[in-house]
Amino acid sequence: MTGPLKKADLTALASKMATSGGRFDTAEMKAWTAKAKALTADHGRATPELQDTISEVEKSFSDKFTRGAKPVFQSFVAEVGAKMEGPIEMPSNDTPIWLKGVHPLANYQSNPKLPREADIVIVGTGLTGASAAYHISKAAEKRGLKVVVLDAADPGTGASGRNGGNFELIPENFYGSYGTYDGLEEERFKFLKASYPDVSDDALRAQAKRIAETVLSFGHKNANRMARTIEKEKIDCDYSPSGWLRTALNEREARAFEAEAKLAGKAGAKVEILSGPEIEARYKFPAKHAGRLVTANGNYHPFKLVNGELQKALDRGVELYTRTPVKRVRSLEDDVHMVETPKGTIRAKRVIVATNAFTSQIFPELADVKYFRSQISSYAHVENDLKGITVTAKDGDIYANFPKGEQYEDAAKRARGTLIVGGGQDVEDVDPWKAAPSREVFALSQSEIASHFPAAAQQPATAAWAGPMAFVEGKHGMRLPVLGPLGDGAKSGVFVAIWCNGYGGTGCHLAGAGAASWALTGRVPKEMPADVFGPARLFTDTPQFAVPAASEKK
Repeated sequence: MTGPLKKADLTALASKMATSGGRFDTAEMKAWTAKAKALTADHGRATPELQDTISEVEKSFSDKFTRGAKPVFQSFVAEVGAKMEGPIEMPSNDTPIWLKGVHPLANYQSNPKLPREADIVIVGTGLTGASAAYHISKAAEKRGLKVVVLDAADPGTGASGRNGGNFELIPENFYGSYGTYDGLEEERFKFLKASYPDVSDDALRAQAKRIAETVLSFGHKNANRMARTIEKEKIDCDYSPSGWLRTALNEREARAFEAEAKLAGKAGAKVEILSGPEIEARYKFPAKHAGRLVTANGNYHPFKLVNGELQKALDRGVELYTRTPVKRVRSLEDDVHMVETPKGTIRAKRVIVATNAFTSQIFPELADVKYFRSQISSYAHVENDLKGITVTAKDGDIYANFPKGEQYEDAAKRARGTLIVGGGQDVEDVDPWKAAPSREVFALSQSEIASHFPAAAQQPATAAWAGPMAFVEGKHGMRLPVLGPLGDGAKSGVFVAIWCNGYGGTGCHLAGAGAASWALTGRVPKEMPADVFGPARLFTDTPQFAVPAASEKK
């Protein structure tokens, strides 16, 4: 072929490849897609001419594609943001959008050998562990404290590098499975009623309100502290506090949103209630009912934040040892804890556990902290009308955003970017080290995309990945975070910091900061009341909140 490549040239080339030998094999497909890239527009996006060519080739020759050629073709269509007419398979690429490129702290070892002793050991380098290390570092540097951070893998490669990069004020989770959401306070009451059926409704409703207010206050403070840290330290993490929109499934949910808005206002947060038509007009997002927009929430690049905070901590003398799994923590006294790893044992005065879904592998007594698998997929060059916000719809079953670092304006001044879509019902799984995306969940997310992002309907995903999350189950877990010392006596020197249940970004930063404060002062911060977040509830049937004797059922 000579001169500028034309649609007819590509079609003719495809026809030749499909008829030579009666097949269109992998090598031929790679050669064809390499040629086809000549018909892309700005940022490598498919032109209308290329889209027509893709459709014609798929229609005419897909039955000639070999097993190896099919994923090559689909991957190319995904890369250029084009569409397919036939079935769309789950992509073979399972690398999260956050983990592309070189890891700045991969296999980081502060010294050739582990230290024998430390004042504070932090286990885990996700959002919570990184925040704890960062918030400890300045005081540790001034006081000459030895702080050691350990991780079984590399920083930010667990849930923190495999999530949606979102932070929200109101961490929705439903009692039971999925259904109508009745608001944070009412859902908390349902959990309490199931956990403590013999306690009066009056006492349970009082505690439900306390939990809701505590959680909302925590989320609000988390967002503010995270913003201050990012600004103060100039951490480049694509921070976008443009808003979090949750649309209602029905009028009952819409009424619950109005009650939540009032409760959030008491915590100092700003929440707008938008009608369905207002949502569609502002964001071109289908909405049959009203929604609530938390204006200071949004999304960010979690992997960049984790590594940014850890680097600040390292600059102040904190030591980091990656690929160093903790096998066990033996607590001998309040200030004597033996942190055992394959590389040696560290004697520590205080231990912060920020291991999320992996916690029960170190502490079997925390078996109620279960591993659940989450799943996300990404789509290139999608028209972007969300204006920086994150959206949640359909029972919390789908959440989506356009990461700030993946956005651009095309030649026609149209906002575009990489759309990431998560959800599809998180499910309990067996091994957090082997989180793998599910075809069933991917198929569900495809149908949701067609409903909520019609511009991306029939567009293949560039990647689909899974991640390990912790959900606090069990009789009294109630899907609430676990924040506080593990127990009395020797165990009081081990602080569990797990802000989990699928809404980690809502509170991880403050959870880490609070754990750091405890390690430095010996006092649990007021934002972490034991009756709401303490681990003790997992080990006893006795309510950890006040229950007046007169209010108990006989």
